[in-house]
Amino acid sequence: MLLPVVSVLFLAGCAVTAPELDRSDLAEDVSVQGIDLPESEMPRPSGELTLEEAIHQALWRNPRMQQAYAELDLTAADVVEAAQFSNPTLSLSVMRPEGGGGNETGVGLAWGISGLLMRSARQDIAEAHWESTRLQLAEGMVALASDTERAWYDAVAARQRAQVQALEARAADLGSLLGERFYDAGNKTDLKRAQLNIRAAEARLKLEDARQRERETRLRLAHLMGLPGHVDDWEVPGKLPLPLAGVEDREALVEQALEQRLDLRALDHALEGLTEGVALVRRYRWLGDIEPGIEFERETDGTRLWGGGISFTLPIFNQNQAGIARAEARLEDGEARKAELEQAVTADVHQHFVRLNHNRDKFSTKRYELVPAREIEVERMQERVNFMFDDVFDLLETKQEELADWQRAVAALGDYWRARVDLTFSVAGELPGGMPGDEGYLETDGLEHDPSAMDHGHGDHGDHGDHGDHGDHGDHGDHEDHEDHDHGDHGDHGDNGHGGHH
Repeated sequence: MLLPVVSVLFLAGCAVTAPELDRSDLAEDVSVQGIDLPESEMPRPSGELTLEEAIHQALWRNPRMQQAYAELDLTAADVVEAAQFSNPTLSLSVMRPEGGGGNETGVGLAWGISGLLMRSARQDIAEAHWESTRLQLAEGMVALASDTERAWYDAVAARQRAQVQALEARAADLGSLLGERFYDAGNKTDLKRAQLNIRAAEARLKLEDARQRERETRLRLAHLMGLPGHVDDWEVPGKLPLPLAGVEDREALVEQALEQRLDLRALDHALEGLTEGVALVRRYRWLGDIEPGIEFERETDGTRLWGGGISFTLPIFNQNQAGIARAEARLEDGEARKAELEQAVTADVHQHFVRLNHNRDKFSTKRYELVPAREIEVERMQERVNFMFDDVFDLLETKQEELADWQRAVAALGDYWRARVDLTFSVAGELPGGMPGDEGYLETDGLEHDPSAMDHGHGDHGDHGDHGDHGDHGDHGDHEDHEDHDHGDHGDHGDNGHGGHH
């Protein structure tokens, strides 16, 4: 009679299958932050690399994702193990009589049923753990996409800064070249010549630093895309998008984060499993191993004996107090970790919110107040040089200062986008304000001018007189009030009379 029962239980145990990952559920989890999972293998990037393509490359190729999938498979195996029954134990014995005669043989079959009683609860715990791991996988995808997006903006900002720095270095080199000619003509002192050469060398060093920064950001982005070192076949855009509309409601973002963060949802499922574990260990605290079984013996005289029995643990000294304490401690630890994560998420939202608005205001001041003032300063300085009130070296220096402020504006814009990426990740959802590029891009292509325009010796510059409406800005050309620049050598203007400029 036991054989059919064992057979049914055996077949039931074999019928358990591992849970499979539903990609539609996974895609829905990550789509909250505007992330689309790639449907098929991605070809290697070539040409201009868009942000969306960079994220898809990372999600497809980065080993972090393969590790996360492997971790999910391990958890699925735990679900199978929790649902399976324990195997029965078969015992065999042979007893030889001392005085001779036939052997006494025995066969026993026993099966522990404690696991059967706790099977359902253990399966629920394992499935809760699997669901928690699945959400951790989705959270890992979002984190990888966020890292890739941040690296993409870093690469774009580094490229644009290097382009502007190249213009600054060009202006400094032009000043050094003109200084050498003036020195050879006897119109510049050794001091002024050295100062111009120092300024040119420093600008070239800054350019090399900017290009090195550009290389490093490209390598970082390639690494996140799972293509370490492969940076020759693709290029990021050369212009950063302008800031989007401001984000105002901070408390709404905090509520959104606490509701939608995948790591918090994963902890909720883990806590469900831990709560079930506490209930399970309390419910069966008095239950040890219970092993019913059947036995068959054949005596030496040929008599056959059939029977059954049961063995179980008496909970006299150990009522599983340690198991209860461990289960309760794990639950308390899980609840504490969730409270800690909620506080960390709230703090991150506040911090990134402040950073976002700070960098947005900082860029706005640089781009729409400081840079326009610099442009007017360069125009007025050009007029003063045309009328020989100042020399061309002052104009070149002013132009370098304008380009340096453009670089700072690019850096502030890059900081803005990094802060926006961080805030988007913290709130687990897209921010209001539109999509990158809706407000246009930071244009720096028009900063390069033909150096021949600075040759004020030609009469065709007389049309600058039309700018008389800006005459009140003429004093911007007087750099003696600038504390950061040494113009003490301007006294040599009287020696050359600007004649060398021609």
